[in-house]
Amino acid sequence: MKKIKNIGLILIGLAVMSSCNDSFMDRYPETNITEQVFFSSPEDLKTYTNGMYGYLDADYSDTPSDNNLYIEDTDIYKMMRGEIRPNNVGSWSWSNIRTVNFMLARVGQVKGDQTEINHYVGLARMFRAILYYSKVKDYSDVPWYSCDLQTTDIDLLYKPQDPRTLVVDSIMADLDYAVHNMKDSYSTTVIYRNVALAIQARIALHEGTFRKYHPELNLADGDRFLEIAVEACQKIIQSGTYSLSEKTVNDLPPYQSLFCSTELTQNPEMILVGDYDKALGRMHNAQAQFDYNTGLSRDLMEDYLVVENGQTKPFHEITGYEIKTYNEVFNNRDPRMEQTFMKPGTQEVGIAESHRPSLNLGGYPQIKFRPLTIDQMEWGKSYTDLPIIRYAEILLMYAEAKAELGILNQADVDNTINLIRNRAGMPLVQLSDWLADIDPIQAQRYANVNSSQKGAVLEIRRERRIELACEGFRFDDLMRWGCGELLEKAPEGCYIPGMGYYDVTGDGIPDIAVVKTKADVDKIPQEDKEKYKLTVYALEGNTIGLTEGDKGYVYLVSQHGKYNFISPRYYYYPLDIEDMTINKNLYQNPFWE
Repeated sequence: MKKIKNIGLILIGLAVMSSCNDSFMDRYPETNITEQVFFSSPEDLKTYTNGMYGYLDADYSDTPSDNNLYIEDTDIYKMMRGEIRPNNVGSWSWSNIRTVNFMLARVGQVKGDQTEINHYVGLARMFRAILYYSKVKDYSDVPWYSCDLQTTDIDLLYKPQDPRTLVVDSIMADLDYAVHNMKDSYSTTVIYRNVALAIQARIALHEGTFRKYHPELNLADGDRFLEIAVEACQKIIQSGTYSLSEKTVNDLPPYQSLFCSTELTQNPEMILVGDYDKALGRMHNAQAQFDYNTGLSRDLMEDYLVVENGQTKPFHEITGYEIKTYNEVFNNRDPRMEQTFMKPGTQEVGIAESHRPSLNLGGYPQIKFRPLTIDQMEWGKSYTDLPIIRYAEILLMYAEAKAELGILNQADVDNTINLIRNRAGMPLVQLSDWLADIDPIQAQRYANVNSSQKGAVLEIRRERRIELACEGFRFDDLMRWGCGELLEKAPEGCYIPGMGYYDVTGDGIPDIAVVKTKADVDKIPQEDKEKYKLTVYALEGNTIGLTEGDKGYVYLVSQHGKYNFISPRYYYYPLDIEDMTINKNLYQNPFWE
């Protein structure tokens, strides 16, 4: 994916230059790239759209959300502290949308195979849909532009926002064109029709559930988008092109292997892959998720089911679940937990010693996406391939949309959730059990669920959270489900029973010590410090605390008790006053008035 991005951006830059300089446009020798000679063949459209691939990328973290402790600041944290306002939010940017519109406005001059031309038009319109829906998620109402604006387009430049309904219908029209005109070829690194279908499903599922769980919009037609999501997923499933991967890397389980492989382009689960390569200098920073600036949360940990005698039950039904230590919480859990959370005794890559979790990040390191070789552990040096769209997400979207519509059946469960669970080594489920035995913790967490199949919706949300953990979905999920209030409570980490020594590597030998004051650090015998190579945490003046003072769950002091989620305001951004001053026809987001 990355190998073609830079060339495309150069061409885009040259093309945009040509649109802004009349004298340049009047002089276009054949040796220069200009819009008059560049937009002449389908190959030109291919080259131009290559530069858009960066609009659709992989993620390897769920920050910010209730899945992570995150030591850095984010917009939602600032918003919940009341620090983002119309006078400081910053101007919105339209440059990427203009890049797409620039091409679409010039397609008429391209000569060649119309099928090829239509494919690249569909690809560009898919990218426009992605970019525009990101704007909708931020602001709801935004101006819809289907062409690149010129300085003479006064009416368009100074138009007000279009309503969300018009913009989203325009987005769906773009996606409908894409799925009907893009080629059906197969590749995991080049975008064809199945990727457009997956994007159509993502956006339709988001919009359908957003309208359903956001009464402030006064839009009661969410079901029609859920139906689009079902149809798009169904087409991918029925194509028979993909399956859940059973491939392993270094004898790791198939699920974990998906996130530490240097070769995913031939993996049957991959619909779209970020193809990284050390030799070509295409690398990323996924290794930084391993105890560098994030840790996983207790809330996520507790959502993984317990497996006993071939049956599952929620973690909260285990006696004493609230006070289980880091070494105890992994017992009899969904196998994906120890393929996402680092279990005790996990060795550092390239080092014989077991890793000691950092309490400064909560004590639950993320092992999902951690590379397997020492040369990938430096900053920006990881080159594992990264899933951008994988088949498991399609199955989860299909099941969720049908459950929200109240039309999920056992065959659907068997062909989606049970396939995912079977690959993970989890017991299979019966829809009737979900509907009859609703987990009160899930029902409390997602109290606004109103489907006739409430139990199924709740358990599919659990399954989605587990299967897609750390892949960048959780924040958007909370927003579309109308559950922003779950972000108010600062995420917590592992449980510390009190002051003292603790084994966190599972070998029975102390690794860390937790004490109250800095003076208490000096009270630890030097012999113990040297014998155990203790990592000592003094709570006094530290960046972390414990929820009950001298015991409890680890939390970040900088976040504890600092957040207030104002609904529905904080589901959206305000418009910047400067934008409204330049264009007096713009109006402030009504939820920020």
